[in-house]
Amino acid sequence: MRLPEVGCSLPRRLFVKKIQKMLLEVKMLLRFGTSNHLSVREYQELSLVATPLKGSLEGLLQSSDTADQSKAFSTVPVVAIYGANAAGKSTILRALEFFVTAIKESQNGSSSRQGTPYQPFLLDENSRNSVSRYDADFVIDGIRYHYGFTLDGKIVHSEWLFSFPAGSQRQVRSILFHRDAADESSFYFGKSLKGDNKRISKLTRNNSLFLSSAAQNAHSQLSKIYDYFSIGFSQRLETVSDNASISEQMFAYFGADKAQRKRAMNFMQAADIGIADVEFSKKAPGKKTQLLIQEFENIFTKHFSDFSFPESYETNEAKILHYGEYAKYYPIALEYESSGTKALLQILGPVFTKLENGGTLIVDELNIALHPLVSHELIKLFSSPETNPGRAQLIFTTHDTNILTSGLLRRDQIWFVEKDGTGSTCLYPLSSIKIRQNDNFEKGYIEGRFGAIPMFGLNKYNYKNLDSLSKEGDK
Repeated sequence: MRLPEVGCSLPRRLFVKKIQKMLLEVKMLLRFGTSNHLSVREYQELSLVATPLKGSLEGLLQSSDTADQSKAFSTVPVVAIYGANAAGKSTILRALEFFVTAIKESQNGSSSRQGTPYQPFLLDENSRNSVSRYDADFVIDGIRYHYGFTLDGKIVHSEWLFSFPAGSQRQVRSILFHRDAADESSFYFGKSLKGDNKRISKLTRNNSLFLSSAAQNAHSQLSKIYDYFSIGFSQRLETVSDNASISEQMFAYFGADKAQRKRAMNFMQAADIGIADVEFSKKAPGKKTQLLIQEFENIFTKHFSDFSFPESYETNEAKILHYGEYAKYYPIALEYESSGTKALLQILGPVFTKLENGGTLIVDELNIALHPLVSHELIKLFSSPETNPGRAQLIFTTHDTNILTSGLLRRDQIWFVEKDGTGSTCLYPLSSIKIRQNDNFEKGYIEGRFGAIPMFGLNKYNYKNLDSLSKEGDK
C-alpha cells in the first residue's frame, strides 16, 4: 500500500516553515532507564541514540542544527519492542508513563501523609523495600539534559537535573539541582539555575518532585523541562472501546483543527477503508440522565452553596461519512464501525499532532486490530523527514513480526524483552546480537535465535501428555 503525498505529508510551505522553527526548537528523547518497577528489577535502559551501523543513515533524527554536527546526537525516530506475553513489554512503557505522570502531577496530588504511587518488583523481599529509580536523557533546543529521581512508598529519596551545555569543547556536566533526602540540607542548586529556588524547595513536599513544584510555582527556567514531558509525551496504553469516549477523543483532535482532520481522512482514504470524512454533533443527555443530574445538583447546592456546575452536559457525537452510491456520503454511527476502524481513528489524532509539533508518542500493542500494512504506513510517517518535520518519535510494542522483514527498521530500532529465571524483565536491542546485515530477522526471531519468544516446551510433551498432566493436577 502506497499512500499519496498529498495530505499525509505537510504542504511544502508548511514543511519549510516547520523546519525553520525546528532550527530553534529541537526536542527529543535520547534514552530512558528504570529499576525496581513492576517486573523490572535490575536497571534496564531503552536507548534511542543511533548505533554506528553499516548501511543508510536516512531517516535518523539530528538533535542539533548547528554547523558542528560532531556535537549532535543521531537518534532513531521509531523503536519497536518485541517479547512474549507477560515478559514485560508493557511494563517498560508503563515505567515511562509513571515517570512522566510523576513529573506532571506529584506536586498537585495528595498530601505528604499519603506517600507515593510506589510500584516495586514484588518477587523478592529486598526489592519490595528498596527504592525505584527512573531517569532520562533528552535534548531541548540543542542542549542535552539528564533528569531522574528515586522513591519508595513514602518519600522521594533523591532527584537531580544536569545539563551538558552546547558549545563546550568537551562534555562538561553542569548541575542545575540535586536533592538528597538523607542530606541535612537536602537541596543543592547550581549557579546556572536562576530563580526562587530556595522558596520553591520549601514548598516541595517530601513525596513530590521539585521539578513538578517548580512548574507549579512558575519557575521560568525549569518550566520548559516540565513542558517537554507534560506536553511533549502522549501515551496510548489502552484501547478504548466505549463509543462515547472515542467520539470525545476524536473531537479533541479533529473538532476544531480542520487541517489535522483532513490529513487523517486522507490517510483513511489511502488505506482504502471507504471513509470520506467525520462529522460531529452535540448530543444532549437522555431524560433519565437529566433527572439524575438535576437531583445531584440540588443535593450539592443544598450543602455547598458556592459549588459551580457545567453550563452544559452535552457531549460530542462522531459520525463517519462513508462513500456510497453516486459518490454520495452517508453518515454511519460509530457503533457500527469495525474495531480496526475505531482503533485507527483513535490513533491518527495523536500521530498527526506529534508529526506536526514534535514529541514522543508511546503506543502499547500497535498491531491490535490494525492490518500489518496500516501499521507499516504509520511507521513510515515517523521515519520520513517530509512527513515528520517536528522530529517526533514513536515507541511501541507489537507482536507483528512482518515489521522485522519490511526494511522499515534498523537493528538499533528493534528491541526485545524477556524474563529471567527470577521473573525479572531484561531489555536488549537486536544491535547487541551478532548477526549479518542480510539475515532474515523475522525468521531468526521466530526460531528463537534472539530470545524473547514463548517457550512451550512442546519438544518434551505432546498435547496428550499435557492433557494428562492437567488431569493429574486437578486431583
